Amino acid sequence: MATEAASGSDTRKPDAASAATKKKLFQRYLLFLKPYRLRLLAIIGLGMLNFASPMITPWMTKILIDQVLPGKLGFWTLGRVIAVLGGVYLFGIWITFLRSTTTYRLGNRMVYDIRHQLYRHMQQLSQRFYDNRQVGSIVSRIINDVNGAQNIVSGGVINLVIDLFLVLFAGFMLFTIHWQLALLSLWLLPLYYLTFTNMNVRIRFTWRTVHRQMERIHGVLVERISGMKVVQSFNQEVKEMERFEKQAKHHIGFANQAQMLAASLGRLSQMFTQAGNLIIWFAGGTLVLKGHLTIGSLVAFQAYLSQLYNPIQRFAEANATIQNSLSNIERIFEVFDIEPEVKIKDNALPLTACRGAIVFDRVSFTYVMERPERPTRDSTGKPADPDLVELIRPAKKFYLVPPKTKLDPPPMVQESRVALTNISFEARPGDVIALVGPSGAGKTTLVNFIPRFYDPDEGAVRLDGVDLREYNLYDLRRQIAVVLQDNVLFSGTLFENIAYGNPDATEAEVREAAKAANAHEFILDMEQGYGTIVGERGVRLSGGQKQRIAIARALLKKPRILILDEATSALDAESESLVTEALERLMKDRTTFVIAHRLATVVRANQILVLDHGRIVERGSHRELLAAGGLYRDLYAKQLKAMNPEEMLRHHSLG
Repeated sequence: MATEAASGSDTRKPDAASAATKKKLFQRYLLFLKPYRLRLLAIIGLGMLNFASPMITPWMTKILIDQVLPGKLGFWTLGRVIAVLGGVYLFGIWITFLRSTTTYRLGNRMVYDIRHQLYRHMQQLSQRFYDNRQVGSIVSRIINDVNGAQNIVSGGVINLVIDLFLVLFAGFMLFTIHWQLALLSLWLLPLYYLTFTNMNVRIRFTWRTVHRQMERIHGVLVERISGMKVVQSFNQEVKEMERFEKQAKHHIGFANQAQMLAASLGRLSQMFTQAGNLIIWFAGGTLVLKGHLTIGSLVAFQAYLSQLYNPIQRFAEANATIQNSLSNIERIFEVFDIEPEVKIKDNALPLTACRGAIVFDRVSFTYVMERPERPTRDSTGKPADPDLVELIRPAKKFYLVPPKTKLDPPPMVQESRVALTNISFEARPGDVIALVGPSGAGKTTLVNFIPRFYDPDEGAVRLDGVDLREYNLYDLRRQIAVVLQDNVLFSGTLFENIAYGNPDATEAEVREAAKAANAHEFILDMEQGYGTIVGERGVRLSGGQKQRIAIARALLKKPRILILDEATSALDAESESLVTEALERLMKDRTTFVIAHRLATVVRANQILVLDHGRIVERGSHRELLAAGGLYRDLYAKQLKAMNPEEMLRHHSLG
């Protein structure tokens, strides 16, 4: 069940709501800049030095026009004026280069830091976070939003801080030259303020919509690309292409609208600037004609006026980038504001070794899923399209003060399902506990408590007499290995995949684990041997080969507790035989939990738990449960009907 935003099923940090209201977005973002405050100060200092050219040039122009060119005698000569201007220009070029290189290096480093912290935070989030989201939407946060957040630095925010000092100095010089003209030049500032106040909120909301639509595109793309065999086998290429084109056109439309708003703001500010220049030329020219102002003073005044107006113009041009980045930052902090449900206590107990005694004590659990409520109809009354988002619009048409741009979380739909009720049993060290029952009975949910993918709502799970929540989570998971029906292998070599659970393993240890998993021979048959690239999710391997690599990976970890979730399902007879033999080696002297629909894999278990609708309805050995004539016997009888004669004879002998 996918959601469109990061807000949702995981628990919010206790102070997240207050932090979101008390701290402005940009203030939170500045926390990422704190380690680089010295570099920031250096950039600002270089920017201040860069004032030399725009500040000195107008004054030297005034001297040139009013003193040098009329031939007035004094300190300044044409050569000296040109020498000063040449030195100022060269100094400005060098300072600009130094500042720009420092700025983009800072921006790149910030991308690394934010992406590193965001990915680390996501790794700590509970499984519920991933249960509710498409992989593509998660990747979109880490890649697209972090890249966009970088632009708030490299896109000119630091320059705008420097421009503030430039505006103050330029304003001082304007009042120094002619205070009446300076007051006249300030009439445009209220127009700038109202224009930016009303346009920025629209630009921000439009960019927010752009990113939401891109998240939808990412979610669909990753799903379809990973499932391309299904798409092609059902001849759905044309339909999926139409779906992608519809989403992409919607995205482009929003992006064009955001750029159009930004361009409109830029042109409005340009129009105000040009109007201000014309007014000052007219008023200043009148003063020159009346002898109240020199020509050089008017030229210098206009130059300083440009230093006052140009930062506003530059901000208008950079505004699209800034508003885009701020919407990215909002989305990043949405994820940071989600706290893991499964937490490590501050005084957590270390766990370097364990016996493997597991006790479930009256464990109950309910899945509570939250997802943003998606309207059934859009703003025009048409049925809402789940592939598309609607444009976010401001609440008012005109604002006198800047409105709140941080959006409230969307209305949430909560769905709950009771998964387990009052589960109690004990597994002694080295026991094999088999879990059987119909689909949806709660088998996988039960074993998910052992590595603490979830914590129970009621009751406790204990390892060696201690509640799992008391242990250090990472120490606990070092004691556990999981082998699934569809094990995930990562793109890389066979050696790297086997050694994934124990990166420090030697080549000899990896080979030994592969031999124990019946994988060594087929690995050697491959041209590159252990250096063979398996492809993403192990696509170059058969199902049986992937299972044996997963078993070798688990063996190399040397766990004390083992979880086998449908580890032999969907395998042919030969592969199942090899995998079963490898599993028997893996299970030796380990506390093992086996989930299996094929009852042949559970008949030798020390204890079989039969689950139905989240409850243990039967328990005992294979023979005891057959004799009881309950649900287990019914499941067993149904499987016998589907078996060939050889399998039936073997199963009857086991029974």
